Amino acid sequence: MNGRTFEQSNSRTPLVPGVDPVALEIMKGAFKAITDEMGIALQKASYSPNIKTRMDHTCSIFDGTRQLLAQTAHQIGHLGAMPFVIKSVLKEHPPETWRPGDGVLVNDPYRGGTHIPDIILVSPVFHGDRLWGFVASLAHHSDVGGMAPGSMAGTAHEIFQEGLRIPSIHLLREGKIQEEMLKFILANVRTPEERKGDLAAQIAANNLGIRRLQELLQRYGPDRLQDIATEVIDYAERRMRAAIVKMPDGVLRGEDFMDDRGNSDTPIRLAATITKKGDTLTIDFTGTDPQVHGPTNASYYMTMSLVMYTLRCLMDPDIPQNEGCYRPVNLVIPEGTCLNCTFPTAVAAGWEIARRTIDVLCRAFLPAIPEKVPAGSCGAMNQVSFGGMNPVTGEPFAYYETHGGGFGARRTKDGMDGVHSVSNTLNTPVEELELFYPLTVERYQLREDSEGAGRLRGGLGLMRELTFHSDVTLSIIADRAKFRPWGIEGGHDAEGQRYAVLGPDGERRLGTKVMTRLKAGETLRIWTAGGGGVGNPRERNRALVERDVADGKVSPERARAVYGQ
Repeated sequence: MNGRTFEQSNSRTPLVPGVDPVALEIMKGAFKAITDEMGIALQKASYSPNIKTRMDHTCSIFDGTRQLLAQTAHQIGHLGAMPFVIKSVLKEHPPETWRPGDGVLVNDPYRGGTHIPDIILVSPVFHGDRLWGFVASLAHHSDVGGMAPGSMAGTAHEIFQEGLRIPSIHLLREGKIQEEMLKFILANVRTPEERKGDLAAQIAANNLGIRRLQELLQRYGPDRLQDIATEVIDYAERRMRAAIVKMPDGVLRGEDFMDDRGNSDTPIRLAATITKKGDTLTIDFTGTDPQVHGPTNASYYMTMSLVMYTLRCLMDPDIPQNEGCYRPVNLVIPEGTCLNCTFPTAVAAGWEIARRTIDVLCRAFLPAIPEKVPAGSCGAMNQVSFGGMNPVTGEPFAYYETHGGGFGARRTKDGMDGVHSVSNTLNTPVEELELFYPLTVERYQLREDSEGAGRLRGGLGLMRELTFHSDVTLSIIADRAKFRPWGIEGGHDAEGQRYAVLGPDGERRLGTKVMTRLKAGETLRIWTAGGGGVGNPRERNRALVERDVADGKVSPERARAVYGQ
């Protein structure tokens, strides 16, 4: 598939009769509130820190026409996946086969999923005997098998090495868990009790979403609620088109590079051509390198997610998140490229390369909307996973986390320090890490002098050091070590990523896509990238430089050499 677009609607039609602006706003909020409540239920009921603490999950609802009606903002990296998941699931499970209480699991990147650890549960919503819509929850499970603990192998080259691939199967039939299927799934993961608990949390979240939608169906009736849903989706389309219209017409181009392919040091080129005409955008990734023999590939759905994230940030973040947002955008990604890879290519580093499309698009949009585009941010998810046997419990453990970095400077303010520039996931606190895993957190702090210097400086990256108390298998999937976050208007590039192991023989540098063994007593050092700067650093306000030095963000030597103060 070389290009896909969503069904176009007549966005200039009047409101559905009876759906006045006040009612529209109320119902828009009601739909969003359902997904938020589902997300909270999933978070509170889950077992793993990755969901209950870091909030690496997303919940969505779909209307009677199977269109995305609302979605949480817990993990905005999933923006583009959900609309495709429901369509893929319904191809294998037609509407007439669904019964109340059913639940279908899928995590296959080639069936609308993202990467293997993101398991999606889809459940139907009935009003009496009528199938009205669906709810879905996506949760990143800390381990789903495969060659590396955490199911994120930095050296994988085919999907079969990455973990258990779930091809749209029933976990629930008419409210009853299919025990044989659950048993099969749990037999293929390293932490079965944690997986069982997280799946139960997804079931609870879906059941809550079903109840809330049924309450609205009871109040408004299925036909009237569908009219309202249609208008909410069309409203989002109108808002998106109105935001696009404000940009000047023309053709924009951007490119960026990935450090390597995972199993070779050869960089990967990403290129995009954006054609803006009236109220539509065509984004064409022709010119991007072919898919690679390694983990640095993304599915179409992962790339769409990060494209939509970029557009939401640069256009109007207040537009409700539903299928209407996608209609004015025609996305062209040649099949067989590393942003639209084909089966059975590995996608473990898919979020890294899809994440880089943000930088590609920002570089393209920079001349058209310079007031909205920041300097380059950390530019990587910085995914670290490890596992082994816990010497205290005698049980296997698996850990996964992404690490923040510096946000690029804006035209009016410095970049933020130590944040995720593409997701709302949080960090795992030191206390929780040391409680659940056999390790000690030696350091966790901002990385001094990692910012891109400028009149407005970029944000600082992070430094984290973990000393292991047992042997572990470690996997790192990151980027931005060679091609660093870029500055604009004379601002400097930021420092890039660095990973190393500290042991009895000194420091051993690691690449950004590796899988290796660490011995008990060795320390993993994680240094994430900063954000690029804006403007000449020697024009920076002296008081701001003095504050950064006092806060330990900029060393006195750097203040003198780079900022001239």
